[in-house]
Amino acid sequence: MSPARSRRWPKVLGVAVAVVVVLGIAGVLLLDRILLSQVRKQTDRLSQQLGRPVAVESVKTRLLGGVGVRIAGVSVGAGEGEDRPLATLDRAEVEVNLLGALLSAGKRVTVREAVVDGLRVNVIRFPDGTTNLERVAKRLEETAAKEPEPQAPRGEEKPADLSAVRVDRAAVENARIAFLDRSVKGAEELYVDDLDVEVRDLRAGRPLEVVLKAAVLAKAQNLELRVKAAPLPPTLVPTPEQLTLKVQPIDLGPLAPFVPGEAGFRGGRFQADLAVALGAAVPGGSGRTTVKGGFRADQLAFAGQEGGKKLDASLDADLDADAEKGDLRIGKLELTAGPVGLTGHGAATGLRGDAPRVEGLEIVSRGLDLAALTAYYPPLGKQLGHNVVAGPIGLSLKGSGGQAAQSLELRVDLGPVHLAIPRQLAKAAGAPMALVARADLAQQGGVVRFDASADLAGVDLRPGGSVAKKPGDPMSARAAGTYRKAGAEQQVELTRLDLDLLGDALAGKAKVALGGTKERPTTRFDAELSGQKLDLDRLLIPAPEPAPAPPKGAEASKPLDPKAFAGLSGTASVRLGLLRMKQQDLRDVVLKVKVVEDAVTLEEARLVAFGGNVSAAGTAVKLAHPEDPFKIDVTMKGVEGEQMLALFSKRKVLGGKLDAALQLTGKGTSLDPIKQSATGSLTGDLRDGAFFGKDLVAAVAAPIASKLPFAGGRVTEGGSTSLGKQLGFAFQIANGVAKLTRPITVKTGDNALSFDGGVRLDGTLQMPTTLELGPEVIAKITGGRAKMSAPIPVTFNLSGPAWSPRLDGLALDAAVQAIAKQAATSAAGKLLGDKAGAAGADLDKQKAQAEQKARDEAQKRKQQLEEEARKKLKGLFGR
Repeated sequence: MSPARSRRWPKVLGVAVAVVVVLGIAGVLLLDRILLSQVRKQTDRLSQQLGRPVAVESVKTRLLGGVGVRIAGVSVGAGEGEDRPLATLDRAEVEVNLLGALLSAGKRVTVREAVVDGLRVNVIRFPDGTTNLERVAKRLEETAAKEPEPQAPRGEEKPADLSAVRVDRAAVENARIAFLDRSVKGAEELYVDDLDVEVRDLRAGRPLEVVLKAAVLAKAQNLELRVKAAPLPPTLVPTPEQLTLKVQPIDLGPLAPFVPGEAGFRGGRFQADLAVALGAAVPGGSGRTTVKGGFRADQLAFAGQEGGKKLDASLDADLDADAEKGDLRIGKLELTAGPVGLTGHGAATGLRGDAPRVEGLEIVSRGLDLAALTAYYPPLGKQLGHNVVAGPIGLSLKGSGGQAAQSLELRVDLGPVHLAIPRQLAKAAGAPMALVARADLAQQGGVVRFDASADLAGVDLRPGGSVAKKPGDPMSARAAGTYRKAGAEQQVELTRLDLDLLGDALAGKAKVALGGTKERPTTRFDAELSGQKLDLDRLLIPAPEPAPAPPKGAEASKPLDPKAFAGLSGTASVRLGLLRMKQQDLRDVVLKVKVVEDAVTLEEARLVAFGGNVSAAGTAVKLAHPEDPFKIDVTMKGVEGEQMLALFSKRKVLGGKLDAALQLTGKGTSLDPIKQSATGSLTGDLRDGAFFGKDLVAAVAAPIASKLPFAGGRVTEGGSTSLGKQLGFAFQIANGVAKLTRPITVKTGDNALSFDGGVRLDGTLQMPTTLELGPEVIAKITGGRAKMSAPIPVTFNLSGPAWSPRLDGLALDAAVQAIAKQAATSAAGKLLGDKAGAAGADLDKQKAQAEQKARDEAQKRKQQLEEEARKKLKGLFGR
């Protein structure tokens, strides 16, 4: 290389480097402008939402030493009538290891640092008692109400996997919250100052610790809160395990005006030195649970306190528990809140093992009277609402024992308590209501024997609108059994269950096994209940009339969640000598139900009732899968139709002895979907049947008599229609309609009825009917003037509710003419006698023609009615 060239290349390299640097600087400046433009678009949108100006002064990027973004001069301005901005921020800075993210193809994203510095928040209280924070919250609610609701995601959303993200440090530094009371002239400005929040090494698989420190109304930090979480899952959603709170004594009175008015807080002092390890006490947690230390709140003042009674509350505890082993140690437990206290001491170990031991365990309440506590803490009254709980609740848990016997006893005595829970229950002070439960722990093989009893004699359950129990009526439950853990499975056996329901005694027993894995738990059960008598008419309050159906298009109720039934299986059986229900006595009731997750099948379902036998064995439904078909299979032998239908309706429709078989399939678990989707059949025989909806013969004969030109007799209204000695029927059910597979004919004396069409599942009839009005009835309504040689047909559509139907389309003209012709012929015959001759023959011909015309008209009208009924039945659900 020549000397000239050797001197030239450093210059060229320098120029190239300078160009790259200039281009880099220009690129960064351009990127800053682009980012600032985008940020300001977002701040404009946020300004509209908050109703106050939002501004950002600058956005700067950094490429050397890691990609970083620094935002400075952020402010959320003052609203109308405010003299301070809501918040300001000196800087917010984020630094990301971009090179590592690129080299790992996005599988590792490291945020080296994310810092918010110099945050200032101003909380202003106005003369009307509201604050600027409340104004912002109200504005956000109004804005959200105007925005369209987001579409629900299709299917179940999987939690986001954030295992690629790592944050080395995130912090809020040197923050301040100022409190300004504009309702008091010259009020001193208050601060929560030197507020710091820090999180380090946030990533999946590592434990999380959040540290918050602040100086509350003080020059130095006097509050420290530490929250530790278990190693984070890929979603980075923490499960808190430990909480430590240290608060030096703070006078909260100056901050009281800024607490929301509904809390009614007026002041008090607070201090704390509390360390809590939650362990297995929280879902997803594990390990021991400990509580050490406590807190003290003195002279807490609230609006509405009776007689100036200020509230003192404190906790001093030394607790240690292990849920997995069944250990509990109470070194000290003293919890007080005004007149209420809870104290405890003692220990219990190995409750879930083979050798449990109890040493002087005792937890006892003192003065647990919510009404009395309300005098000290009025917000409790608002939380109780219209519920009344007045009087001392007795609560105690005691355990003791030696080598031969280890026992625990829980007592809850609500006898002295006056209860009034609207639409649920009521109880006078002094009326009995108690729960006692005992456990004998000293058993071989880890078996725990237990017994429990509940006495509700003093409770009035009538306010709930379901159970007709009044004070003094007996109602109690007693249970005894065992608990044991066999490997990963927990087994509970109820060897005895005694129920007293207003004097009706029921006895039963059951077994439950809880097992499986954490991901797929299982519950197996086997239960049975029996009794001589159960009077539901006495036990239950009659249900009110059903509410009107929701308007078309209204949101349907959500089906049950299949997850709630996952792993559930077993059988349950009920045997009752007598079941009284809706004034009907059902005897020898046997019910056996098989459950496999949400699939419920009646393996046995039989009873003696309504003068016959009923069975529903084979009926099956899936409770959480309304789209899967259900199955109803019912057979009836020798059942009194009137009694059976009285179980479903007070209206009389049908009488007689009934043998029938009902088979239905369909979709849905509520009435409307079932009515629309049900398909199947109903077949059987009705003996000595009667239709109580209307006397059809009288309903037709009466208007005929009124149209005849001469006076006659009347057909007495019987109120029902005889359906003959034996009536076979067959209905095909589809789309909510039961249609006759073929017409059915009923002989009633010399009259005959022929029915076609069908009935809706709500009891609405659409049945084209032909009544062959017999000579005997015609002779009666004509006073013997017309003596027909054959019945006269009359057609109509039997429609409307089965208990009060209408005769639509009743055409009588042809029948009236035929009867009138016959009456005229008979009258002429009597006048002419043997001289009738050709005139008589002509009258006979006219009579025959009139009768034929009546039959032709009836047949034509019948066809029209059948077509109309078919269209109405077909169009019931738009199908």
